[in-house]
Amino acid sequence: MKLSQNYKKILDSLVTCLAKKIVTSKPLEGLNLYSLVTNIKDVVTVKGSFLGGDIFAKKNILVPEIAASMLDLGTRTKDKFQISSTLEMVGARIAFSSGRYRVHFSARCLKENVGLVIKLLAEQLMGPAYSENDLKTTIKRRNAELKKLKEDTRTRAILTFLRELYPTNHPNCPPSLNAQIDAIEKIRATDLKDFHSNNYGLGSFNICCVGDVDHSSIEKHLLENFNDWCLSGLKKPKPLTIKSKKLKEKMEKTVNIPDKSSSDLITGHGIGINREHKDYYSVMMSHFILGGNFSARLMSTVRDQEGLTYGIQSTTAGIEEDNDGHWYIWGTFPPDKIDLAKESIENQLKLWYRKGVTANELTAKKATITGNYQVGLDTTSGLANRIITTVEKGKQLSFMDQYLDIINEITLEEVNDAIVRYCDLDNRITVIAGSI
Repeated sequence: MKLSQNYKKILDSLVTCLAKKIVTSKPLEGLNLYSLVTNIKDVVTVKGSFLGGDIFAKKNILVPEIAASMLDLGTRTKDKFQISSTLEMVGARIAFSSGRYRVHFSARCLKENVGLVIKLLAEQLMGPAYSENDLKTTIKRRNAELKKLKEDTRTRAILTFLRELYPTNHPNCPPSLNAQIDAIEKIRATDLKDFHSNNYGLGSFNICCVGDVDHSSIEKHLLENFNDWCLSGLKKPKPLTIKSKKLKEKMEKTVNIPDKSSSDLITGHGIGINREHKDYYSVMMSHFILGGNFSARLMSTVRDQEGLTYGIQSTTAGIEEDNDGHWYIWGTFPPDKIDLAKESIENQLKLWYRKGVTANELTAKKATITGNYQVGLDTTSGLANRIITTVEKGKQLSFMDQYLDIINEITLEEVNDAIVRYCDLDNRITVIAGSI
């Protein structure tokens, strides 16, 4: 990514000592507030999260997801139409989502409406209605989505790959689509209410406000509206002793989905390390050079030169929350070109493994990664995201200032050593999903 010199200077100044510009406080036990004033006038962006994601499910694997997805469907005192109308009148919005570990929320509003938005946010988080009628609609919609995913070649390939790679009790091993369909049909409103009352609360609650912010005023609103919320008993899970499966040979799986015009291919294996390992950034960089963007090796050869695909990538994943991750190559191909695609990918993997990457490739990809990082801080939403993800990872805010140096200090020797150490060409899983 190439940036104009003036624009780059502006972004460099924004990134430099970013941590020192962030105001932090703890208005309540278990609630951490982060704020950052920017040049954007009259607008405030809010991002936040707390523990309560999928990994904390007890009897039903989909209860955490549905509990979070229904937070915007009314509270004990306001129905969803009243809340929607109130937000619409002031041009504000609030949204919720859930992940494996955390429930996420976001909001955007004018500075003058911050108090109103925090009040509504607190009401939605602390007292969701979880009405039977809304639950029926949610179940029907989610059930249809899950059944549709059974026809999605990429989803089926990825799920099969992960379920073959990780033990069933590993956080990186997703439940099967059939298990999710069975689970969604069994959810009752009492399940959601019980999960909410037993797990939602302060304790791991982080909230970040960026834009035209008044930190002390936001503190006051948080104290007024969240003061009566209980402390959650959820804690960050301890690091796992279980790891991805050790492969002793190549494994190939096929998932036949009739009448598909394209087939998806996934190939890769576990790397046995997480984001905190000293080798992680070298491994990440090696795969970014192989297939991280449109100018990477796989796109320029398998796609541009050979015309076998519209999309192909190589990346690392699954390294969050101290979990051991994996690398994989993904591509989508016409069914009659799968054998050619496998051969082409194999050739590129062997070249990458045996000869490594070049100094020019490393320099170019460092510029891409650091440029993308800086551009991501060009909006209030990007800044809020960066701050909240940093604290979610358990990092100090100073990590945001150190990240560019971490990337720029990666050496060619480290990258090429990582390729040999963390790639085993002879022992990996390959999954093909589609009309086979």
